[in-house]
Amino acid sequence: MVVYYTKKLDNGLDVILSPNNYLHSASVSVGFRYGLLDDSNAKQGLSHLIEHMVFGGTDMLSKEILNMFLKASTVYWNGTTSSGATTYEFKLFNLSDSRIFEVVSEALFNSVFPEENLRKEKNALINEISGNFGSNAALEYSVLKSYLFRKSAGALLGGDTRFIKQVQKDVLIDSYSKYYSPDNAVIAVAGNFNKNKIIAEVTDTFGKIAINSKKPASNIYSGETKYKEIHMKTSNPYKGQSAILFGIKLPGSEQMYKKREKDRASIMYLKGLISERLHGRLRDEEGLAYLAHSDIELLEDTGYLSSYSKVKNQNLEESKKIIFDEIEKIRDGEISDNRLKNSKLRSKQALEDLLDSSLNHSNSMLSSMLVHKRTPAKIYNEFLDLTVDDIRAAAADYLKTDGENNSVLITSN
Repeated sequence: MVVYYTKKLDNGLDVILSPNNYLHSASVSVGFRYGLLDDSNAKQGLSHLIEHMVFGGTDMLSKEILNMFLKASTVYWNGTTSSGATTYEFKLFNLSDSRIFEVVSEALFNSVFPEENLRKEKNALINEISGNFGSNAALEYSVLKSYLFRKSAGALLGGDTRFIKQVQKDVLIDSYSKYYSPDNAVIAVAGNFNKNKIIAEVTDTFGKIAINSKKPASNIYSGETKYKEIHMKTSNPYKGQSAILFGIKLPGSEQMYKKREKDRASIMYLKGLISERLHGRLRDEEGLAYLAHSDIELLEDTGYLSSYSKVKNQNLEESKKIIFDEIEKIRDGEISDNRLKNSKLRSKQALEDLLDSSLNHSNSMLSSMLVHKRTPAKIYNEFLDLTVDDIRAAAADYLKTDGENNSVLITSN
């Protein structure tokens, strides 16, 4: 049985722990509710640059010392900036004798952004963003999110390189001081460790950090968007091939919970159902596509659900009709009770697989708390409690089809 322990420190930091003494590793994940969608249109990519900079050194620990510690104490570490969060993950074989909490809390909350490091990280980030433009799928998804959330497509590929080139240190420090605050953060620890010892260490290190300032109002657009059809020309070398990307704007996780407690679980189920139905029709039955799946991104304040297919150019219109036909059938309640039962069995296996990796588990715990403010156990039980009627209600409310507002159709070849 998986056990989760949660604690909110006096400074507002959320802590979630899941000890598992059968594992030979432990992982620590720390995240902030601050991502690419939070950046204003004039400062796109600021959150991403801050993520690159925070381990550049503090008054107490230089960049060289931080790097030496991480290389010696961890088997893996990384930082990631996504649409709605910035996260840092660390995997260790031995958590009991490590100073990981002392060092990570110092790096994340007391970075001084050395000028020499800023120049290097600007160049690294610009190269990373430029590389993202080489992926057709990344471009198509960035255009989808750009339209639904009123951000530039470039920002959603990592940032605006023109802004990154000229941004000054004081601008970074201003946003850093607002968003990198303990009351805007979560720390998750999974794997082999002593619970009481880790709670004491986290409280002693992260609990000393003061709340910096009130978090700014969200810049994430959550209002309605008009239906839009967009056609793109891409660098796809296979000229006879088209992509079909249909996106549906969703309310955020909090809004779903306020409407119906099971809506979040229902929409996650619908994501898998749409993938299965489109793959079945477009690929297995009709032979029109070699790729057909759906994707979802659900944040605290907004989100989207999409379907993505790759077809031959001559099959484009027929494939679009099938996509909208399948979504409409699901919205009208054509949902199988047997499939739901089988999905619940598969989810149990997926959970068991997740628990075999301390890193995957700590990241799952972090995401659950950052976005949904619930433990993975709570979310898992919500799914187990789902009925077909719950899913039909969510489908009727949230699914869109051809021509309806809060949706966008993107085709490219």
